[in-house]
Amino acid sequence: MSDAEKPSKLDAPMRGALAGVIGSAVVLTIGSFALGGPRFGIGVAIGGALAPVNLWVFAQVGEAFLSRRGNTAPWAVIATLKLALLLGGVWLILRSGIASGLSLIVGYGALPIGITVGTLFGPKPPDDFPEGDPKRRSFGDAPRKDVLKARPADEGDPSNEP
Repeated sequence: MSDAEKPSKLDAPMRGALAGVIGSAVVLTIGSFALGGPRFGIGVAIGGALAPVNLWVFAQVGEAFLSRRGNTAPWAVIATLKLALLLGGVWLILRSGIASGLSLIVGYGALPIGITVGTLFGPKPPDDFPEGDPKRRSFGDAPRKDVLKARPADEGDPSNEP
């Protein structure tokens, strides 16, 4: 199987969120260079570079834990290393004076902004069940069991109507 035929480990919504984070980081970096100067822009670029890398590693670790395929112990080590490298890297950047804390925070702000944009405007996750499948339910569907009376719902009961 060629690389083009292999399915991506990340699903479409996660790829959309990752694209949103990268796009937000680029926009924030360009704006910071224009409005805050080169030193501030470099700090925002560093924070903006940390954001998508952090999201990608988080997605890989989350996929490994949720899929429950194989041993998850190596992924626990990777998650711990990710946290240590993130905190240690930020500490080194701040300690060396390459960037200010505010500029790193602005750049890292691409993470929540990009996830929000990618979620709102990116691809939606597929439905688990096709339209019309009796297993497909939503919060607006009539309940199958009357929880308060602890018995199956009556079809003619008007309280079960949506």
